[in-house]
Amino acid sequence: QMSGEDEVEFSDKDEPDGDGDGSSDCPTVRGPLTSLKSHQGVVIAADWLVGGKQAVTASWDRTANLYDVETSELVHSLTGHDQELTHCCTHPTQRLVVTSSRDTTFRLWDFRDPSIHSVNVFQGHTE
Repeated sequence: QMSGEDEVEFSDKDEPDGDGDGSSDCPTVRGPLTSLKSHQGVVIAADWLVGGKQAVTASWDRTANLYDVETSELVHSLTGHDQELTHCCTHPTQRLVVTSSRDTTFRLWDFRDPSIHSVNVFQGHTE
């Protein structure tokens, strides 16, 4: 027996709206479209390059990889860090990638000119 304060009223408003077709507001779980493979260690971060056709991944294997996601092919392996990578991030409007590493450096990778893949190395934090 519940007292008046503890009683809960239910109404038709509490029922999900629907026309019987089985649809709901729940997201649909989908499988992966592809797997991007070539790292030898744990992938710690990933980001989309502007345009959405390429993605960059950062790994504990000391590399970052640039992939063509439509073909699942490795476009470029970004090497040079002396220790595990900790993060990668892309610029929202330019073809620029930043990678950071436990080696206390971060690198700016420039893919704006397709024939030149330049990199600038910056000293990062000491801890």
